[in-house]
Amino acid sequence: MDNEIFEALFEIVTFFNQPQQDRHLLQQADVPLEPAALPIVVRVGHQPGISIGQLADQIGRNHSSVSRQVDKLMTAGWIQEAERRDKRVRQVTLTSQGQRGLMQIKLAREAAFREKLADYSNTDRAELARVLQQLAGTLTGNKNVYHE
Repeated sequence: MDNEIFEALFEIVTFFNQPQQDRHLLQQADVPLEPAALPIVVRVGHQPGISIGQLADQIGRNHSSVSRQVDKLMTAGWIQEAERRDKRVRQVTLTSQGQRGLMQIKLAREAAFREKLADYSNTDRAELARVLQQLAGTLTGNKNVYHE
């Protein structure tokens, strides 16, 4: 059973890590970003004030490539530097433009999920959400993060 859980998670992660999925999502959201920028915008939106080093660790890229992508997003008006308490650590947040773009991405993602899960009953969707939230809490050690 544990291997079946791992295999299902592996397929889900593979789905989400495909650049063509990001391209499609950005097209549906009508957002003019490169697919490489998507995980950065999503993470910064989820964790305002995140450092470039933390971003790189969380999305599995090296510091310099994340820093270059952040610079592009800053130039495009999507990201800004947070107030620096430590001059050695560069932290970023979304601008209002970035927040609007992230909302468009979230709406497009929700529409895509509604379409993919159209054959699921409301009960099945609620159970799926509950189990995935429980798993996320278990894996991250933050079991209360998804409970309202």
